[in-house]
Amino acid sequence: MLVFLVGMAFAAGSGQQASKTISLYYWDANQKAAMDSVVAAYTASSGVKVETTIVPYGQYWTKLQTSLPSENGPDVFWINYSHALDYYPAGLVSEIQTYVDRDKVDMTPFPQSLVEMYSYNGKLYGIPKDYDTIAIFYNKAMFDAKGVPYPKAGWTWDDFRNTALALTDASKDEYGFGVVATEQEVVFPWVFSNDGNLLSADKRTFNFNTPQTIETLQWLMNLIHVDHVSPTYAQFKELKSGDRFLGGKLAMMADGSWSVRDFSEALGDNLGIVEIPRKRRAANVIHGLSFAISNKSKNKEEAWGLLKAFAAKDAGVAQASVVIPAYEGATQMWKDHFPKLDVQMFIDGANIANPFATPLVAASAQSSAMFTMFEKVWNGADVAAACAELDAECRKIVAESGK
Repeated sequence: MLVFLVGMAFAAGSGQQASKTISLYYWDANQKAAMDSVVAAYTASSGVKVETTIVPYGQYWTKLQTSLPSENGPDVFWINYSHALDYYPAGLVSEIQTYVDRDKVDMTPFPQSLVEMYSYNGKLYGIPKDYDTIAIFYNKAMFDAKGVPYPKAGWTWDDFRNTALALTDASKDEYGFGVVATEQEVVFPWVFSNDGNLLSADKRTFNFNTPQTIETLQWLMNLIHVDHVSPTYAQFKELKSGDRFLGGKLAMMADGSWSVRDFSEALGDNLGIVEIPRKRRAANVIHGLSFAISNKSKNKEEAWGLLKAFAAKDAGVAQASVVIPAYEGATQMWKDHFPKLDVQMFIDGANIANPFATPLVAASAQSSAMFTMFEKVWNGADVAAACAELDAECRKIVAESGK
């Protein structure tokens, strides 16, 4: 039925040639069934064949960087905001505003924040695919074993710390929380809840050397080195946070809406979810993916036809078993997949979320410097000095870029 609906939606006016074949790259094998269903519908309605390649995330960006400048790259590919601002100025992605205007594609069902994320110099460069927000996942069995009450909405940093302390038994390698070196899950939402900002006024560089960000990073580092409620950076090298969480060694972890399905399948009724604790305000961070067209593609009309297929509500419904679809009318379908869990908080989180913090210039290089700083801090470095060094390094990166 889904194939029929999507096919009907895009058969009219496609104008595609039956002999054409285009290529599509993406990285998440968990979404293969959904991707295949939309691709099959598009092929059925247009005659255009689509060769799909799943490239593991660890190899994905390297493969794009080497293939997109040539004509050997994919016609269509996934891109996220944290990489988009390196790809757009480099001329690797085709603007699609011309096609949207020509075919009168309605973009209003997509969150405006996502449309803005995938726009550059006033033109749209991607069809929003899905979005994600962050929450605290917790293992009810570990709470029950220690008689600790489940966390509730509106809890504070102090509530969170006390809960983590009550759940920790380092002698058994059991910890209350995992402070991992990730920006989206751990650092950004906490900084935003402390009324911090992570970018310079012109948004060209990271700006970590502020009282709010320093206070936040110090608080997170103290969870590791003062309160000892988190494994150390070295311990996470030995066993990752997700494995610790699913193995009953980590009572709470911060993660994204993309993990709801896997965690619920693994933990069943023992899985709980609660919002990020707040310092000065409730906060979250929104990120997401879009479908983009290579600027080197020789099949841009056919590639655009596939993007239009993915812009439909039925395509959003197809993806809803794994991710929160960007198409507004399909978000309820994602929620319906998890009737025993309060996943509405992920959808509501989009309303209070800051966009994923990404500098406008040399984003990848600055992000690399940021992760180096995280590693230093989580290993016990002086937080204020590390933040000052990062900001200086980011200014240097931008100056050397000549942009």
